[in-house]
Amino acid sequence: MKIRHFLMALLLSFGSLAAHAAGSPLNESFTNLLALSNTAVEVGKTGDTKAFIESATVAWEAMKVQNEKGSSIRLQRANAKLKAAIKAAKAGNLQEGIAEVEQGIEEMKLAKVNGQ
Repeated sequence: MKIRHFLMALLLSFGSLAAHAAGSPLNESFTNLLALSNTAVEVGKTGDTKAFIESATVAWEAMKVQNEKGSSIRLQRANAKLKAAIKAAKAGNLQEGIAEVEQGIEEMKLAKVNGQ
């Protein structure tokens, strides 16, 4: 009888671990998004506003696609930063655009460190 209780407790503990794993957030990889964002920053530092806007738009579109697959708070914040960067660059403020992309990169790095 005691072995039966022990086996039941063991089975329930494995079941609860499996249920927790099923509800855990997906481990997202931001490697591609970080590379695209870093490229946008590098292009922006050359002073070419048009190329920066194009590069940041590519990064933003990739981020939008990944956000649709599995949304996370950090990714949404980084998404907002890239949108603001594009808007700032279109308004003629390239340095502000670069700063916004860099803040978006920091958000993605925080998400990677925190496991979100």
